[in-house]
Amino acid sequence: MAKQTKKGAVSDFDFESYRQTVIQGLMQGKGLTGEEGLLKPLIANFIEGALSAELEDHLAQSKVDGTANKRNGKQSKQIRTESGEVEVHYSRDREGTFEPITVKKRHYEFGLGFDNQILELYAMSNSVSDIRTHLERMYGAQMSESRISNVINQTWDRVEAWRNAPLAPMLAVLFIDAVHVDVRRDGQVRRIALYVMYGISIEGERQVIALIPGQGAEGAIEWGRCLEQLKQRGLQDVLYICSDGLSGLREVIADAFPLANIQRCVVHKIRNTFRLLDEKDSRQVLRQLKEVYHAVNEAEARRKLDDFGRYWDGKYDLVVNLWLKDWEDLMGCMDLSPALKKLIYTTNAIENLNREIRRVTKAKAGWVSDRALLIQLFLALDRKRSSWNKKVFGWNAIHRELAATHAERFTKYIS
Repeated sequence: MAKQTKKGAVSDFDFESYRQTVIQGLMQGKGLTGEEGLLKPLIANFIEGALSAELEDHLAQSKVDGTANKRNGKQSKQIRTESGEVEVHYSRDREGTFEPITVKKRHYEFGLGFDNQILELYAMSNSVSDIRTHLERMYGAQMSESRISNVINQTWDRVEAWRNAPLAPMLAVLFIDAVHVDVRRDGQVRRIALYVMYGISIEGERQVIALIPGQGAEGAIEWGRCLEQLKQRGLQDVLYICSDGLSGLREVIADAFPLANIQRCVVHKIRNTFRLLDEKDSRQVLRQLKEVYHAVNEAEARRKLDDFGRYWDGKYDLVVNLWLKDWEDLMGCMDLSPALKKLIYTTNAIENLNREIRRVTKAKAGWVSDRALLIQLFLALDRKRSSWNKKVFGWNAIHRELAATHAERFTKYIS
């Protein structure tokens, strides 16, 4: 370890001797980081050197200012670093006015990214306890769970800023769906719906619009409250809203955005259909129903559905009736170009987002609060931003179609 001279400066570090020590340690299987890390003496030397240089500058400035300040003894403290915990020795000043930057007073952690690592690990669904264990094993960092929780909770301001951020006045497409999660409410863990809203802007940018914890199971009334929140944030109009077939949802959507074209998700309809099928018929039925929703227009789609009913000769009349019940919503995309139709006739886009949400939530027995849930989802989705925040492929052609189809209703929002 480096020693201090009479003036308090750190003497030259014997790098050659240290180099040989590190080489021998590596040959013996020792690691560079961790509690027995070989880098610890070097890190301590650098910290001591930086503190000494800072104090020299401070004393020189004090002299310029006419203050008779000088060194006043030495002290030491343990500092947590990514290479493990190290002991550093440094000088004090007589006036007590020295405020170091390298390691601040009453701080015991060298700023090498622990906070970022905590958030990254939390975003990967690790618990606070798991994070504490990981940091201790990897870096020898003795960090309390309360300290880790504080780092995580400091993210709440970012979450709140996102939740309340103003929205553009128009969305081209809005996908809405719900996933169910466990959250502690009133001392009990309750299963609640998390309302997920995922949109496509008029520039073709995909974006998570909102994540709103509900009061219980999914319901149309709560969806109405969620849509009202979007309006309060500045959303005025949506061209296409894609959803599942929750009872009462169509009326709620029409009330919030009366001009929106409502598209029922075909994937949800297929899933509901399969519950009515004999397993041996499922592949054939799927091929035939694909011909229905891949038809070039509504008339052809109806002919394909009639062909399906005749083919099965009354066996699956219930399937035909299931599709006819929601026919208007299922056919909402039939007059659109193939590119725009493919974009909105399923909620696959939001299903991909929900898959990431379920990946995070399935490993948890429950969250202690709505706040804890939203922080972890915010960090997890932000970490995977590149997978859901892509611009829609071929948007220029879709943009021209929307301008031609919706005229001034659409073009007035184009800057």
